[in-house]
Amino acid sequence: MTRTIFIFLATIFFIQQSIAQKVEVYDYRVPVSRAQILRTSAFWNWGQIGDSVTTNIASADVIFRKFYSSLPFAWFIDADISGGKTFSKYSHDVKIKASARKYIWEERDLFAFSELNVRHIDYYKQISSSLTFGAGYGRYIDATALAKAVRIEEHLIKESVIKGYLPKNTMVKIANIIERQAEYENIYSDTYETFWFFDIENEIKASDMLIGNNLGAIGVLRIRQVLFEINERVNNRYYGWDVTFGTRFDLTKQDKGKVGSPNLNLAGRYSYPLGWKFQINTIGEVYSPLDSLFAKQINSNIGLDFIYELSNRVNLVTSYKLGIIKPGTGKAEATNILNTAFLFYLENEIYFGINGSIKKIGDRPSVMGLSMTLQYNLF
Repeated sequence: MTRTIFIFLATIFFIQQSIAQKVEVYDYRVPVSRAQILRTSAFWNWGQIGDSVTTNIASADVIFRKFYSSLPFAWFIDADISGGKTFSKYSHDVKIKASARKYIWEERDLFAFSELNVRHIDYYKQISSSLTFGAGYGRYIDATALAKAVRIEEHLIKESVIKGYLPKNTMVKIANIIERQAEYENIYSDTYETFWFFDIENEIKASDMLIGNNLGAIGVLRIRQVLFEINERVNNRYYGWDVTFGTRFDLTKQDKGKVGSPNLNLAGRYSYPLGWKFQINTIGEVYSPLDSLFAKQINSNIGLDFIYELSNRVNLVTSYKLGIIKPGTGKAEATNILNTAFLFYLENEIYFGINGSIKKIGDRPSVMGLSMTLQYNLF
């Protein structure tokens, strides 16, 4: 039965790819890759029986991601901030990670890196921090500009502006023009949109796939809707992998305790796009102290995200996180968190979400939850 289902899904995927766009995510290779995300979400649950309030829980999250990756140099900034209130009790958790890497050879993917981690949780006395040095291999690419080019292509075909799917080299050239939005804005200021769209139109003309002499009003409208996210959203699309191997030094402890021995740290991440609708992102980390407890005391974290674009306005996002803490003596404890959400794009970067989750820590009973959230992407 399982084999039959696998063959069926593989056949559907093959047929989908054979009749779909001529360009794939992996075709997008640029010397410079950059991305920036700032996202917020909020949740409030209120319950009352008679004059007595039985439930009053509120929470909010802020996620910030920014990175720049070029052939010789790359840097990354990640910030996760969450806060909540249960009746009169407040809580917060702030995590910030900044890292940089220098590629040793431009044509190869070997690099040296450094990473700073800072965290504060409300019930601890001070901020915990650590610094990691090491080396790694791999490259992580943001191909969102090409995903936008594919979405534009879909609209232009539907509106009979072009004859069919554009050649691969044309799509990559259009994506490179989309990637250079800031450059156009710096050169042409308030009129940059005219020159930006003009260059996109010229690439389509050069492919000999344009119906008529120009894009027309409907063609320009569809391009604006995609590039400025009017009534739809193009998810960030990544591909590639990298692994790092280094030594982590704890600078401060959250409980003001003694800073222990350095830790050997191994981490990696991998993103795999399945066509233009599916995206899988994985990340993992494991570390152990460089002393008598090496390989006996182990902390590890694994995360998996699955994203599927049901339509231009509806996304399915499923994530799984596994954390395992193995003390020097005693039994290891695992934390499992599974979350599934439907995100409905409303307008102006506003999402309405329906979330279901299940969490299990060690041998304790599982905790299940269902919530509705309102999420706003600032940029």
